[in-house]
Amino acid sequence: MRKTTSVCEVLLGLSLCAALCAPAVAQSAPKLGLSEVVSRMQAAENAVQTRPAYTLLREYRISGADPNAASSQVLAEVNYFPPADKQFAIKQRQGNERGEKIVRRVLEHEVKMSRDSAASSFSTENYDFALLGSETRNSKQCYVLQLFPKHASTELLRGKAWVDPDTFLIVRVEGEPAKSPSWWVRDLRVAIDYGRADSIWLPLTSQATADLRLLGTHVMTAKDVQVRAATVDANVKTPAALPRHRSKSRGALADTAIWVPQ
Repeated sequence: MRKTTSVCEVLLGLSLCAALCAPAVAQSAPKLGLSEVVSRMQAAENAVQTRPAYTLLREYRISGADPNAASSQVLAEVNYFPPADKQFAIKQRQGNERGEKIVRRVLEHEVKMSRDSAASSFSTENYDFALLGSETRNSKQCYVLQLFPKHASTELLRGKAWVDPDTFLIVRVEGEPAKSPSWWVRDLRVAIDYGRADSIWLPLTSQATADLRLLGTHVMTAKDVQVRAATVDANVKTPAALPRHRSKSRGALADTAIWVPQ
């Protein structure tokens, strides 16, 4: 004899399905509008700007079109002292000496930017935003924002930003500077990945790819290989300033990485 299903059994089955599905729904990121995402993002970015003192070692690799075939590798130490003081020292160099000159210029620019972080911040003072949707990054459905710079500045980026749905911190940006840093640079693409190291939120890796007039494609990658919180009385010597005179070809390559994240 065929057994009939009672109303109670149907209701019990539906209740069980709802209970099993509930955790998955709870783990999904809330669907927020553009203004809410931008507001929370700015609050999160402002919070991490209050960083403790830290010391990091960063490895730079400079190459032609193939980033795996580096012509120069440089290891630099960067020291940050709140609220806005940075110092650096070159620790090691391999390959041609041009790489060290380029890295010094990049770090000098980073020191300058640290004194006026508002000029390059991802804020409504510097950007208009559009919410493109969401994409999976670091196993999370991150919000994706289109970046529209309000000023023609080498410090601002025209491109995209990926925002973590839990912390609302930017985990990745990519694009091109709103203004070319040099006549020598025909096209410059930048990608930066952010993360936490020793409890400090920092840009951990970056890559700048440039098409240079007369010189072709060049790539500079940077990776933080060691980060540690430091005491404010750490003893670090400021390196001597570079001579002002430099060849045009060296200047052009240095300009490829003038857009430095904070």
